[in-house]
Amino acid sequence: MSLRLIYGRAGSGKTSFCMEEIRDMLIQEAKRPLILVVPEQYSMQAERDLLKIAPKAGVMEAEVLSFRRMAYRIFEEVGGYTRRHISASGRSMLIYRVMDELKEELRLFERAAHQSGFVGTMAQLISEFKRYNITPEIFHELNNTIEDETLKDKLGEIGAIYQRFEEAVHKRYIDADDDLTLLAEKLPKSKEFHGAHIWIDEFSGFTPQEYRVIE
Repeated sequence: MSLRLIYGRAGSGKTSFCMEEIRDMLIQEAKRPLILVVPEQYSMQAERDLLKIAPKAGVMEAEVLSFRRMAYRIFEEVGGYTRRHISASGRSMLIYRVMDELKEELRLFERAAHQSGFVGTMAQLISEFKRYNITPEIFHELNNTIEDETLKDKLGEIGAIYQRFEEAVHKRYIDADDDLTLLAEKLPKSKEFHGAHIWIDEFSGFTPQEYRVIE
C-alpha cells in the first residue's frame, strides 16, 4: 500500500487530476474498487462530475463516499449498529436530564444549566470532544495537573456531565458522533475496500477521528 499527495493552490486542477485518473482506470477496466472520498456536502456534486467523465460501461465500478457513508457500508458488512441513533432533540433532552441529576454537584454551572441555550452549548461541546478523540477520562487526568481552582472546577463539571451523558446514551442508543470512531475500529475486520484505489479530495482539513479512519 502506498500514499501519494497531490498538492497545489486552489484551482490548479487537483480534483480534475483525480477524476481523470478514475476515468482512465475505468477505461482500462480496473478490477479493484475505485473509491472517491469527499466531504458529505460535496458528495452529490462529485457523483455528477464522475458521471460526466466516466465511460458508460464502467460507471458502476467507481463510487463516491463520505466518511459517514463509508461507516454505514462497513457496519452493514461486519456489524456495528445494535441500537438506533439518538436524535438531536433526544440528545438535548438527555443532557438536560443529566445536568438535573448532577445539580447538587454543579457549583459553577448550577445557574447556567437552566439558562436558554446552555444545553445546546453542551451538546456542541460534546460533539467537538468526540471529533477530537477527547474522552471523559482525559478530564479526570487533567484535573490532577491543574492548579487554578476555578479552571479545575470548570473542567471537572464539564467532565462529569460528559461522562454521565456517555453512560446514559450508550444504554439505549448510538451517538452519531461516535460513527467514525467505530468505523476506525471496524475497518480492519472488513474486506469491503481490500485492494481498492482510494482518492480523498475536497477536504480543507481532517479531525483526529478522520485521521484514524485514513490510517
